[in-house]
Amino acid sequence: MTATLTFNRQTLPFRTDFAIAGAHCLLSTNSHEILQAATHWQPPTKQSVIPSFEMDVIVDAAMDKGPDRATHFRGLRHLVFAFLPPRSFVTYDLQRRRVHAVLSTAAAREQSFWNTLLLPITIGVLGTTVGVVPLHSACLERNGSGLLVAGVSGAGKSTLATALAHRGFSFISDDWTFVSNKPSGLVAHGLSSPIKLLPDTVLFFPRLREFTPRVTLNGELAYEIDPRNSFTFNVKNTSCPRQIFFLERTSTPGCYMVPCRSEYVRNFFEKSSERLSDELKEAKTCRANTILALSAYPAWILRTGESPERTAGAVDDFLSEAHDATA
Repeated sequence: MTATLTFNRQTLPFRTDFAIAGAHCLLSTNSHEILQAATHWQPPTKQSVIPSFEMDVIVDAAMDKGPDRATHFRGLRHLVFAFLPPRSFVTYDLQRRRVHAVLSTAAAREQSFWNTLLLPITIGVLGTTVGVVPLHSACLERNGSGLLVAGVSGAGKSTLATALAHRGFSFISDDWTFVSNKPSGLVAHGLSSPIKLLPDTVLFFPRLREFTPRVTLNGELAYEIDPRNSFTFNVKNTSCPRQIFFLERTSTPGCYMVPCRSEYVRNFFEKSSERLSDELKEAKTCRANTILALSAYPAWILRTGESPERTAGAVDDFLSEAHDATA
């Protein structure tokens, strides 16, 4: 299938703007469904006059006739190309901070496609270029202080975040947190995305038996749970991070908090970040400064051989003792 599409005011008559993860998006589209989906997000602040990035979305029935491809990304310097199911194609220009998307009618009709797939991926790809740095970590909040839970893939961040939320921590984000460096300090943003839990976590959270796991974006079979409606967690969109835990699973019983130096924090987040092309010098500087600011916060390596509930309890007790000691 070959198609030629023009992104201009004639083909994209509907325009609106909204705020997402601290960024200001100017949206142009030819679709009432996409325009309506954008109302899920908050309007930009009055101080936000110039959009952080622009997004042009065409919905074209011709895409319905194409092959249904699995999610796939390719990058070329400052350009990123993505196939997203169902039958949609997106291009990201990181240098110009522009997004062009051609969606099938099926994608346009699924609000979940917009809210939990297209927009989170867009912020993940563009984030650093608009001052919102994606960090491989979950984020929760306790007594007004944000807590980042970082770790390599498979360490159990999502499981621990769920256990902490069950203990009354406010839930901000799972797996990826988007951090902006404001004059008042760092701000962590979540996107209200589902919590992804692997099938074996049903042993710790029996309520998961009410749901059915499915194949996720990266090909894993997992539960994708709405933290607000399915688990009735207290969910917040933003928080100010104050502590960082790097989760490490061990085979030895016990739960230990080992203080780590700022170099450890900086090296972890730099190594786990996506590569940026040499053309994006401003974005590289933004990310380096954000990670440098984060590395000044108290941080611990959390080594645990305990269940998620016991580990969450140990974290809760540790933070309570630290708060009492400084009160």
